[in-house]
Amino acid sequence: MRALWVATLLALFASMVLPVAADERDDRVIEPGFVFAVAFPASEGQSALLVQATSWLAESYHYILTISNLSPWPLADILVLDRYFPPDPDVELSQSWDIPLLDPGQTASIALRYDEGPIEDGCHQLELSWGEGWSAVLMDCGETGTSTMWEIVATEEMATYPSDELLTLPEPTRGSKLGLHVTRNSDTAIMALVEEAQPAVIVAVGDLGWLADVKEVSPNTITIGRLEEVDQTLTGDPVERAQAFVDGHAGQYLANPGVDYWLGWNEPGIDGPEQMAWYAEFESARVLALADIGLKAAIGNFSTGTPEADEFAAFLPAIMAAKHYQGILALHEYAAPSMRDGVGHGIPGIDASPEAGALTLRYRYWYETYLRHNDLVIPLVITEAGIDGGVLAAQHVGYAGWETFTGEQPEGVASITLDDYLVDLDWYDNELRRDPYVYGFAVFNIGDPTGQWASFDLTDELGYLSSIALSKAE
Repeated sequence: MRALWVATLLALFASMVLPVAADERDDRVIEPGFVFAVAFPASEGQSALLVQATSWLAESYHYILTISNLSPWPLADILVLDRYFPPDPDVELSQSWDIPLLDPGQTASIALRYDEGPIEDGCHQLELSWGEGWSAVLMDCGETGTSTMWEIVATEEMATYPSDELLTLPEPTRGSKLGLHVTRNSDTAIMALVEEAQPAVIVAVGDLGWLADVKEVSPNTITIGRLEEVDQTLTGDPVERAQAFVDGHAGQYLANPGVDYWLGWNEPGIDGPEQMAWYAEFESARVLALADIGLKAAIGNFSTGTPEADEFAAFLPAIMAAKHYQGILALHEYAAPSMRDGVGHGIPGIDASPEAGALTLRYRYWYETYLRHNDLVIPLVITEAGIDGGVLAAQHVGYAGWETFTGEQPEGVASITLDDYLVDLDWYDNELRRDPYVYGFAVFNIGDPTGQWASFDLTDELGYLSSIALSKAE
């Protein structure tokens, strides 16, 4: 069932994200087999939501649904629940289908597969809901191999128009969105900051039990957990890989109720839309597998400066799954030597905007270009943020965190101070405060007992971070 749900999710977006070009030199022709044709009575209404269902038996039993918006108004958030059961309902099979937006004249279709069917003398009960509380119940008790069509009268009251509200506001609002990425809870100053500053988010890796303490002293802090993963190869069946991933960690997930959202892979290596399509299927299945045990996912977790535009388009099915199951999007954003470097620069396939960037604020390109127009604006957390010299050109090797940019620098590389970095973090916080869908950002890194991330570490500077957050307290 899960594999089918993910497959149909991908099919919904196929026409939007993966354009197909015909090869004019290919003269292979397939002769179609005629099935049937039937006349329908003329409709008396001028505006309708037309629903057609076909019960089809081939290698497996399929129930094919087609919904057409034959009205002049957009209809949004169409949820279709198919309940399939025998006359004496000691068994009930069900599947759901979510259509975020159906514009005037637009049609959406899906094939639901029931390996348990067909049920003898079975009926399909279709429960539709859309917009602001509209609903309809349709019964289909036709024989296998037949089609049924319904006409639902549509009125302007049912219309749902896309919001014209700006995603990015002119001025910052609400409190600070500053948070911490904590490798280990190795210093008492970490919990002291949590209690005093009530950070927007805390991202923790491996060591997760203390997040329950975070929720106790700062209940509004969003907590995100990640368990370190070794195998991040994009191979095999993505649905099976995702299920195995969740199954393998389920005990740790359930033992840590202080975690609001669970990350999967860290900075997956994506090279092209095809690999992203694999990862989108993996993340969609991981969302469902977590939902099965009552948990929520943070998806993506892409490294700074990625993905490319065509790759992000291929990730939209995972966004849709996350929206359906109350998940969030996770991204990393770094720049160097200043966090403002790259702002105003475009990325291939998308025109430059002064409000977005190639590195930091790159997420605005995704939300403005892809998500708002497909009714897929979901909450976002920047799960790592800061200064990282890894974004510099290859000739500038040896740079890492903010401390590697302090002191004397070679020609062409700006020198910074701790104060410069704190000003950058304050600026970044204010920018994210302009985007209501952003939950917060996690400054990398805090609590590094091994010294692996020494040039990034700000554990000794937590008092300064607390001051930034408290200066914007509501």
